[in-house]
Amino acid sequence: MDKNGQLTFSDDPLLQGTNEMYMFIESGDFNLAVKKLDELLTINPDYPGLAESYRVARFWDSRKKNLDELSKGKETADFLMKQWEEFEVFARDKNVVHTTAYQKVMRYVFFTASEHYITAFNDRENPTDNLKLLMQLGACLVRIAEYQHTIEVLEYARSQYQSNACILSLLAEAYYHANDIPRSLLYFREAFLLNPQEIDLPLLSSKPIIEAVELTKQKKPDCKDIREWIPIVAFIHDIFYVKRQLNSSQLEQLKKDILRLEENYQTLNKDRVEQSNIIPRLINRYLWMMDYYEFQHYDQQSLLDIRSRLLAIDKELFEGYFQKKSFSKP
Repeated sequence: MDKNGQLTFSDDPLLQGTNEMYMFIESGDFNLAVKKLDELLTINPDYPGLAESYRVARFWDSRKKNLDELSKGKETADFLMKQWEEFEVFARDKNVVHTTAYQKVMRYVFFTASEHYITAFNDRENPTDNLKLLMQLGACLVRIAEYQHTIEVLEYARSQYQSNACILSLLAEAYYHANDIPRSLLYFREAFLLNPQEIDLPLLSSKPIIEAVELTKQKKPDCKDIREWIPIVAFIHDIFYVKRQLNSSQLEQLKKDILRLEENYQTLNKDRVEQSNIIPRLINRYLWMMDYYEFQHYDQQSLLDIRSRLLAIDKELFEGYFQKKSFSKP
């Protein structure tokens, strides 16, 4: 107690033991965590967090022997990722997702996996394998909020390998949390242009993505894959507001993509079109072209043509947007 006779945390006989137990979990000493929990539960089985921590520690303690027998590198990292998938199902079933023990073991699993992916990357020479390892490493680092490390790893990956939507989306997430908002928004938009289906949406928790996801669910509740429509809804609501200057090759690629998608759109029947990703990908490319003709190389007639085409494709989505927007030259 303090001088006034008030109860303080230091008077709680279980607090120190509980903190010690959490340290064991975060460091991967699951057997010690279980032993400490046996001791704490004997004192007070109803103490907050002990029952949930016991389930977490027992789950991972049962796998530690197999883990310790694996070779360093990809084998260990992949084992941890596979067990994490199983653990997430277990955690939801046992209602321990929002507990301190869950957070502690997540840091252990993803930090340890990231170290082994680094080992695997350093030991390999196959470029394809290396790219995959770097993406897996980036995902691990994002999960444990090591954003500056994520940026270092994935900017290296981006400099060495062809652009990849997964890498760009993870970089965007990391840059957002590192307070480089313009770069974050630009990378998000580019990732969704490259290939929305390569983006691991559950890994992304930044505010722009959360807002875009919620708005997309409202605007397109029946869409086949929400990732395809996110860049469109984010554009309309000015969430992805950072624009890139297109070079000549990027502009030509956009035009080729639009021609190809328009051809498919015109030849497929309505059911086939609705079951595909043609419409959102076509719209997204028109939006990039619209930016080009509005901000980079102003062309009012091209803007009006794009406006007419977008209204023809999805009037419900774009009518309100274009009512507020003018293409008159300043």
